[in-house]
Amino acid sequence: MLRRLILIIPLLCSGPLSAAEVTDSTGRTVPVPDTISHVLPAGPPAAILLEAIAPDLMIGWPGPLSDDAKALLPATANHPRIPRLTGRDDVTDKIKALKPDLILDYGEVTPRYFELAQATQQKTGIATLLFAGSLDNIPRVVREVGAILHRQARAETLATFAEAMLALPVKPLPASYSVHPRVLYARGADGLTVTAPDTNVTEVFKRLGWQVLAPDGQGTFRTSSIEAIAALDPDVLIFSDPAMRATLMHPDAWKSVRAIRDGHAFVAPALPFGWVEEPPSINRLLGLAWLSGQEPATIAATFHAVVYGRALTPPQLDAVLGDVRSFQQ
Repeated sequence: MLRRLILIIPLLCSGPLSAAEVTDSTGRTVPVPDTISHVLPAGPPAAILLEAIAPDLMIGWPGPLSDDAKALLPATANHPRIPRLTGRDDVTDKIKALKPDLILDYGEVTPRYFELAQATQQKTGIATLLFAGSLDNIPRVVREVGAILHRQARAETLATFAEAMLALPVKPLPASYSVHPRVLYARGADGLTVTAPDTNVTEVFKRLGWQVLAPDGQGTFRTSSIEAIAALDPDVLIFSDPAMRATLMHPDAWKSVRAIRDGHAFVAPALPFGWVEEPPSINRLLGLAWLSGQEPATIAATFHAVVYGRALTPPQLDAVLGDVRSFQQ
């Protein structure tokens, strides 16, 4: 009997132990293992969050990560590409084969993503958490994820920095702008994929008190035209694709748009990730600071040092900024 007990004890100790039950933003209570060595980000927003808190625990990057982006992140960001759980395809079996200890999703808490988290956990047997990705929630979520991953000190540094970024004063815009600008934000190399208001993609503008314009339609992204944009008559145009820089240097086709004629069109920095979104994660703190009137080079250098753990060289900082201008010029 004693011999059997001696043989059983190591088996009991070798299995994962549940240290706590975590309640995520969906209200689900999920048991999480005490030892977490491999975390799978469900999508790019969660990947950026993990890259800031515990890059060594990430088992891969859910989607393409360009060489230019990798060059601006710590060496640990060179993760292998893994399936994107939040995409349209069912990749449950592929996710399960990677054997993560935890699956982390971060972003909008909608019925679709709630059901995805619940179904993923049921199918894989792997703890799956979904945390709300709104700007105001960043400090709290960073601390919660840091506690789950036993990275409290790192998380506290990031959360305190996020609180400081969120508390930055919004400087008055120059007289050439409206007090509360009407802004149109567009993706795509042609600048014609317009984003709808009241989404996580345009949350930065809402927090500033700007009015987001978009053509009528359904969904977050709506195909538009230069004529339709001119009819909407935004005070400010912001594009996410670097290809629009060349267009704005020779904007003949866009001259019917008042914001173009007034010089109120900007291309948001996009490396290693977009400042306004793309993806909508903690990188949006940069966009918020920029549009609040902070000096772009200062906030970029500080953000990279604190969040990505990377002191940018002057050429790297130039690559990040592109030709971005301050809103106070």
